[in-house]
Amino acid sequence: MNRFKKKLLTVLFYGSIGLAASLFLFLVFYWSLSLNSSIDSLINNTKGEPVYLWVYTLLTFGTIFLFGVNAVLFVYRWRKFGPPRLKVQGGNGLGALVGVAASACPVCGSVLLSAIGIAGGLAVFPLQGLELKALSFGLMALPVWLTTRELKTLSCGDKSCPTPRPTSFQAKDKPYLLVSLVLVAVLILIGWNMIKTDPIFYG
Repeated sequence: MNRFKKKLLTVLFYGSIGLAASLFLFLVFYWSLSLNSSIDSLINNTKGEPVYLWVYTLLTFGTIFLFGVNAVLFVYRWRKFGPPRLKVQGGNGLGALVGVAASACPVCGSVLLSAIGIAGGLAVFPLQGLELKALSFGLMALPVWLTTRELKTLSCGDKSCPTPRPTSFQAKDKPYLLVSLVLVAVLILIGWNMIKTDPIFYG
């Protein structure tokens, strides 16, 4: 395998993992929103508050992106130095849960928040749930920072550090690449079938 092909397959390998993770969280967020609302309702109910909608959107997609980055870092760190410590990656799962709770229309409320006894959903929060979105984003950003810092610490270059293993694409990774590419295709298909029913496309 020549160097260019190996580099290309390495990018494709890690990229497909990150994309699959991001698509998965996007679908979970959309499912949470669709329990009692829609993208169309969210836009219509926040027409008088364009700043809210923009911040909500940026924090949502920022969280989804960071979830994908965390997935890539998790796999990269595992391949290079072995499994990471749970406390480093713990914020990732918590951030996803908080993000799911905050994925709702501030006017329509949140089924998930109501289920745990918070009547009124996002409307009970001073910033109508943006604080939960910001917390979710922060909890996703924290593992990125911690893992990056840990990788630098482990790559000290002396005998006290673990011996790094190859992280580039290997011939034995072909089945994993195939699975991740199929997963991306399946998630895109599922996502399209979910989103095309949203009133924003036909309302």
